[in-house]
Amino acid sequence: MIPKNIKSLQAQSRQLQARLVDKNTLVVESVSNPQASHIVTVQFAPDGEIHARCTCPWAIHNGIACSHVMAALDHLAALKARKLSFWSSHDEARRQKHRTFSLKGSRNEAVWITSRPG
Repeated sequence: MIPKNIKSLQAQSRQLQARLVDKNTLVVESVSNPQASHIVTVQFAPDGEIHARCTCPWAIHNGIACSHVMAALDHLAALKARKLSFWSSHDEARRQKHRTFSLKGSRNEAVWITSRPG
């Protein structure tokens, strides 16, 4: 499932703290319970596809691009002095004229990501 309110989730994700555990795993604080955290694993394919998993209920029920995944990806991008934006369609992302990636879900759905210097 692709989120309908992607820009709202993106804004929410920027308020979350993420911490790198290893090169593919991050711990991200919970939106609903600041005392809890979710585990996000990220894999980057050479073709620009990103596969990410989260332990939150949205992700467990096949949702892609939860705020925790966005926060994790933002954290990784910040380590390389980059900023990300998330888009519902490839056309929206391409119009930004920045490097484009796809965040793939289990049902071959995708959320599009653009990366720019930060």
